[in-house]
Amino acid sequence: MAWLNTLRLKSNSPAVRRKAVENLDPARDSRACEHLLVSLGDEDAEVRCAALRGLSQVKDDQVLLAMIAALQDPDNRVREAGATALGRVGDARAYPHLVEALRASHTGARAAAAAALRSLGWKPSSKEEQALFDVALGHTHAAAFAGQAAVKALVTELKHDTGFLRRAAAEALEDVDDPRATQPLLEALADKDPTVRVSAVHALSKDASGEVTGKLLDCFGDPEACVRLAAAEVLAKRIDPALVPQFVGLLADPSFEVRLSAVQFLGRVRDSDLVQALLPLLADTDSDVRRAVAQALGTNRDPAAIESLVLVLTDEERAIRHAAELALGQIDPDWPYSEAAQRAIPQLEAALNDPRGWVRSAAAQVLAKLHAPSSNLHATG
Repeated sequence: MAWLNTLRLKSNSPAVRRKAVENLDPARDSRACEHLLVSLGDEDAEVRCAALRGLSQVKDDQVLLAMIAALQDPDNRVREAGATALGRVGDARAYPHLVEALRASHTGARAAAAAALRSLGWKPSSKEEQALFDVALGHTHAAAFAGQAAVKALVTELKHDTGFLRRAAAEALEDVDDPRATQPLLEALADKDPTVRVSAVHALSKDASGEVTGKLLDCFGDPEACVRLAAAEVLAKRIDPALVPQFVGLLADPSFEVRLSAVQFLGRVRDSDLVQALLPLLADTDSDVRRAVAQALGTNRDPAAIESLVLVLTDEERAIRHAAELALGQIDPDWPYSEAAQRAIPQLEAALNDPRGWVRSAAAQVLAKLHAPSSNLHATG
């Protein structure tokens, strides 16, 4: 039957040739090794892969050289099969070639080379080799311990075909201060996976250059709320008044977390023009946003906020009513007797007819303060 299998090796069908290669057994047939070596030149990549698997049980210098040559094959699958075969052969002479394969663009080839080196008991001789090895094995965060020596490996991993590994690479680069990572991370801001974009945003957080700032501001228009939030959180740490217009735009964001981040940023910027932008959010659907707005208005200390804050004293949330009262005290300790507070009386009186008992009660308490004589207020204070 050997002659039939040899005939099949010359078939016009790649599938037939591959099956014939898989049937070759070098341990039983002295000519099998020769046929397998010849098959490494087959035009079909699957046939070449099958030949490498068959040769992995042969320890021979010619076979070793053929496997090493396979690491340069134009097909990713063959390079991966070549690395795996070298790991099985167990010859230390393959070390430098497998180490070089750790730099391959194809993730499968890199992983196969790393697995082969591990099975051979190889040890990295430098931080860069350690980083390449860790990344290829999927230990991306560990690679960051190599510092700048890990940049090339991590940047390569940003193009991995698996989203969570791209994300891990971006996260690891956050801990590596090297300008070589900037451009790849900027490109990662356009990654199809929003979690990768989020990690890239945070990885760029320490770079305050105009280019990076501009790209992060572009993220305010990202379709995913998590990306917009990440960009807002990163840029908010800078307290840069030049960013105010962009953060004002986020006050209308559909995500309450993004609105909250914008309010918290604007609350740290002393600008009277911001009051009118913040006031509408005292009626925000999210209680955390309403409280943050009240706190921001207190910090701003603009009397233009008094009337609206007085009305917030009937908010359904106790914490928000408390924040509003504190804010009013920051703006004007005598706020109940201010003209702005008095303008709120008609709406508060209307609230006395509200069907909700807590609204009627809160309105009555506020009205009592507004109608109390000034001397009584200071006496009780």
